[in-house]
Amino acid sequence: MPPRPLPQLRKNSFTRIVSCCAFLLLLTTGAWAQFDVLKGLYERAVTAYNNRQYQQSMDIYKQIVKAAPAFAPAYNGMALANQQLGGDEDKTIEYLKMAVSLDPKMSQAYDNLGKIYYDRQDIDHAQEYFVKALKADPSLVAPNVSLAWIYLLVRSKPELALWYFKKALPYDRDPKIYYGMGLAYFSSNQRVSAMDMITKLHEMGEEDLASRLENSMRENARVNTSSEAAAGPSSTPAGLGPLPKTPDQPTGTMVRLRGRLSDY
Repeated sequence: MPPRPLPQLRKNSFTRIVSCCAFLLLLTTGAWAQFDVLKGLYERAVTAYNNRQYQQSMDIYKQIVKAAPAFAPAYNGMALANQQLGGDEDKTIEYLKMAVSLDPKMSQAYDNLGKIYYDRQDIDHAQEYFVKALKADPSLVAPNVSLAWIYLLVRSKPELALWYFKKALPYDRDPKIYYGMGLAYFSSNQRVSAMDMITKLHEMGEEDLASRLENSMRENARVNTSSEAAAGPSSTPAGLGPLPKTPDQPTGTMVRLRGRLSDY
């Protein structure tokens, strides 16, 4: 299987960034010529990052923030590049916090902070930033699913987990969401609904996920959602909760909470 693609710049994000950039430059300089230069630099930084030229991307972002220190998207880009370069994680956090301080609506930066803190097993801060990401953009799938797993496996609140899984469904029909919902239904003793999730997974051709969920229901009187069962991001109780990595691609919570930082 080919490697998972790196995050790509999305069109709607680019439109918002260009608008932000234009507004910033008009306020500070009123010079469209400088706007064109900054826009070109940003596009080059994004292209370099997407081509895995991380040091080049970082160098260009540094040029941008030197010219326009209040340009928030560049700090999120620097965080991405720093992570890929294996830089100090505290520096990545610093870049992300700078981004959200300049643009409190930068949902991807909040999501990235949540992922880092989850990876550090700092669940309280992870949850805080996932919630902020959703306040900025309720349609984001990743923080909804991340919060669902936190409530299911760490907080032992399957009803809240279901609420977040269901919020993600209109935007993403990922089979792993149905898998998580099945665990949450089973954990809250809604066995008929859990069986419906197994049926749904079969209909989607996801036989492995359906089998895992079915085995969990058959082998356990109830789903173990205690914090002990999810003591850390790498904890994977047999048949329960986040799925372990497979040779071709990570699955389950590993994708949502331990993957690369979110895109721009």
